[in-house]
Amino acid sequence: MKFFPPRRKRVLQSDSSQEGAGLRNPSRLVESFPAVAFIPQDQAVSPADRSAASSEGSSEKLGPYNEGESPEGSEFLDLGAIRVPLITGLQIFPVQDEHEHILAIEIVAGTAQMQLSAFAMQRSGGLWDQIREELAEQLKSQEYQIFPLPGPFGEAILARPIPEGRSAGEGALPLLLWGVEGQRWLLRVIVRGLAAEDENSRQQLLEVLHGLEVVRGTEARVPGELLPIVLPQQVREQLEAGE
Repeated sequence: MKFFPPRRKRVLQSDSSQEGAGLRNPSRLVESFPAVAFIPQDQAVSPADRSAASSEGSSEKLGPYNEGESPEGSEFLDLGAIRVPLITGLQIFPVQDEHEHILAIEIVAGTAQMQLSAFAMQRSGGLWDQIREELAEQLKSQEYQIFPLPGPFGEAILARPIPEGRSAGEGALPLLLWGVEGQRWLLRVIVRGLAAEDENSRQQLLEVLHGLEVVRGTEARVPGELLPIVLPQQVREQLEAGE
C-alpha cells in the first residue's frame, strides 16, 4: 500500500524556526505543493459514515482533540504532532524546507484545501489572541484586505487579495486563518481558495478538524515553537523512492 506515489517534490527556502514555520507570516507556507499522500480506501471512513456517527453521538465534544481524548475507536494517520483521521479521499502534502524539515501539512478534501501547523503554547493559553493582530498586519503589508469574523473555533481572519494589488497580481488566493487552542498547544489552520469564503465548500475540511488529534508531548518548549511532524517509516521510504 502506497501513501506517497512517485510525484514532484518541492521545498520551501526557509528554516524550521518559529518564523520559518510561518506562525506570524503564513504567506511563506501557502505557495508550496510537495509530494502527495492518499488515505487508502481500505483504511478510511467515508464522510457519510462519519457524519452518521457524529449525529448518533451529537453530545460528544468535537475536535481538534488533545492527545488521547478523541472518541473510542478513532483511527488516524499518525504524523507525530498531528494525527489525521482516516477519511476516504483525503490527500496529504508534507510542506518541507530545503533541509527536509516538515513545517506544515497540507490537506486536500475534494476541491478544498488547508494547511496545518501545531505550536507549543503557554499553559495559560491566549497565544492566538497574541498573534492574530500580527498576522493581520503581515497580510495587510502584502496587500490583502482583512476581515475579522467569528468562526467555529473563535475569532478568525479572512484575507482577500486587493484587486489590482501586488498579491492579486501574483495569483494569491483568499485565505481564512483559524487558531485552535488546546492543552499547551495551538493549531494554526490556513484555508485557501473558494473554501476560505464559502462555508459549504469547507465542510469536508471541518470534518477533518473535528476528528483530528494534536500531540503536544511532555517536553519543555518555548511558546510558539513548532511541534514536530514526523512521517512514518513506510511513508519516508516511499518518498525517498519517488525522488
